[in-house]
This record gives sequence, structure tokens and C-alpha cells, in this order.
Amino acid sequence: MGSTPTPRPRRRFRLSRYQITIGAVITAAGVVGAALIAANWGNSDSSHGKCLFPAVQLNAPDKAGSTFQTTAKVICPPAKGTKYYLIAQMDNVGKPGTEHTVYCPTDPITPGEEARTYTTTRDIHDSPLHSKRALYYLKVTTDEEQELLSNLYDTCAWKLPPGAETVSNSVTVEHGWQ
Repeated sequence: MGSTPTPRPRRRFRLSRYQITIGAVITAAGVVGAALIAANWGNSDSSHGKCLFPAVQLNAPDKAGSTFQTTAKVICPPAKGTKYYLIAQMDNVGKPGTEHTVYCPTDPITPGEEARTYTTTRDIHDSPLHSKRALYYLKVTTDEEQELLSNLYDTCAWKLPPGAETVSNSVTVEHGWQ
């Protein structure tokens, strides 16, 4: 009664040698380009001096009692001739009318240390209740380190060396209770 039309045979899709060659060249160029991008701009061994921000990932609680813990994940250790210092920056320190910012360097990370996580307990029981401090890592050269440490009054400095570079995120911790 009703006849169904016979399906046409499907045409096979074929690539010419020229098309295959062009495809291979484009693929190879993409792989080489991706490798160059990773080598020039990606996180890499610090001995080559190339690290993306942050070189250190810092974590701490927003509020703390008299002690708290910081966790520093070193992603890219410092290159030879540099160190990373944890800076506790406290603003409005001093008597009314003489308030100023102080920078307290601690816990240097030196070249050759492993890219791993470091956990340290901090003691802030001497700090006024509700005082805040910003914590971050600063990269310093040998000369900048000398300037930073020679300007310490007790354990803090009133200024940071010009040219020193922040290499971590910043976290703020409030002394919330005793």
C-alpha cells in the first residue's frame, strides 16, 4: 500500500590532508601557547622569582580572646635574598593626640623553607579590649629587612621600608574578650 521511501545513504565526512595538517598545527600552537603562559605568569618555583599573588594565604579569626591561632599556607617560598615577615599593623596606638600606626614584624619565612602550612599561636593579652590589628605578610630584601629591624621600638616599627611588597591577603583580628 504505502511504500516508504528508502533512506539515502549518508555521506561520510572526510577531511583532506590539508585540513588535518592545519588542525594539528593549531592544536600544537595552543599547547605551546598554554605552556608559555603558565611558565611566564603562573605560580612557579620562587627560585625563578615568579609567583602570583598571594605567595602566602593567611587565615585568622575575626575576633579573639587573649590568644588566637594564625595559619599561613606558603604557596611560593621567598626567593634567595628575600624573606617574608608577618606584620601586625595596629592603627591609633598612643595617647590621645599622639595616635600613630605601628608595624610589628614576626615569624620570618626564609628562602628554602617548604611550601606548606604553618600554624602559630599569638598572644594579645596586653592589647586593649576591642583593639584591632591587620595581619599580612611583607616581602623584604636584605636591605629592607635591615631597615625594618633597625627601626624597631620594643618589637614594633613606626614605618615600613619603602619598596617592601605585600605578598599575602590581609586579615583583621579584634581583641574581643579576655
